[in-house]
Amino acid sequence: MRLTKLAIASVVLTLTLSAFASAGPKRARTQLYRIQTMGSLQISLPVEDDASQVMYRDARGEWRVLDGCIQDGVLRFDLDLADINNGRTMLLLDAPTWVNLDDQQPPQVIRFEIDGISYGPVNSVDMGGVDVAPERLLLEVKDKGNWLRTRSLRVNVSGKPYRVSHPAIAFERISSRHAIITADLKQLMETIGRQNSVMVCIDDYALDDEALCCTLSFRYEPPHVLDNGWKGAIDSVTGSSGWAEWWVMFDGFKMDASGGTTAGFTWLSEGNAQPHWVRIEFPEPREVSQVDIWWAYYQGYRASTAYKIQIWDGGKWVTQLDIKNQKAGQVSKHSLKPVTTKAIRIWQPAMAGHPIEPQYTWISEIEIGP
Repeated sequence: MRLTKLAIASVVLTLTLSAFASAGPKRARTQLYRIQTMGSLQISLPVEDDASQVMYRDARGEWRVLDGCIQDGVLRFDLDLADINNGRTMLLLDAPTWVNLDDQQPPQVIRFEIDGISYGPVNSVDMGGVDVAPERLLLEVKDKGNWLRTRSLRVNVSGKPYRVSHPAIAFERISSRHAIITADLKQLMETIGRQNSVMVCIDDYALDDEALCCTLSFRYEPPHVLDNGWKGAIDSVTGSSGWAEWWVMFDGFKMDASGGTTAGFTWLSEGNAQPHWVRIEFPEPREVSQVDIWWAYYQGYRASTAYKIQIWDGGKWVTQLDIKNQKAGQVSKHSLKPVTTKAIRIWQPAMAGHPIEPQYTWISEIEIGP
């Protein structure tokens, strides 16, 4: 490629769209050149002898046939800076007839589903803290203007990339522009960390730089077995230094106004707009009729304003008490109808913590009695 008559300087980036050769109804020799320049220029570049059409994207973003000359396998043309947008354009040789050149939008999400639960037509799902890692991700995607590029599908699990050829990834084409993508996360997630992410990206054949990328994120805090055999679990713990041993809320120490720092004496969740919860699982089913929550003290007792006390019935969480408008104090004592259960959970809705900082749950001690 030869560039001459440059006003200041220019850069030409070249990309050959070989993917079109196997995608269309007939073999194509389409080439796309991405041009970035700081001045008007004259270009000469080699082309196929039978090249029939050359187009470029003008300053309004519309495709126009280029007024150039092809001779002896060389295309020669002038390009004025005023004819392109911000010094950038694309040069297209022999565009496939089946490609919608006016499409500048990536594929769209129709359905984002995790373990059979649909979150709707969204591009991102943050599950917050989870009891167990999700096992199956499903994306239904559709494009209005162009075919979906199957080979462009990529799945990235906590930094590790996978292609569509992986046995844990399925691409079910409903039509040329409509497909369902599934990922078996149980196979793809070799380990589960505290912070986990899954990204799924797919592109269409539109001549743009946009692809559809969807993300799933969740947190997992390993459970802790207490001295009495109970197993505690939480949705999250603050990353600030000093609160890592969140199970101190079962050590018998109850904060009062004489306390100093809460670090090492309380559970402090992450501060975010997600629900927060603490779960206690018993070695054997036991009767529960009393749940007392002692709150952290920092410039006042940090009682949450709303939360639910739930028991596990063997298949789901069942709410026993739904507390609202809880007043601040050292302890909140809750009596409930005696029930035998294997586990109990205190579940706080999103942003239902103490009014000063509702993004947290901040507990000093939990006592559970018959």
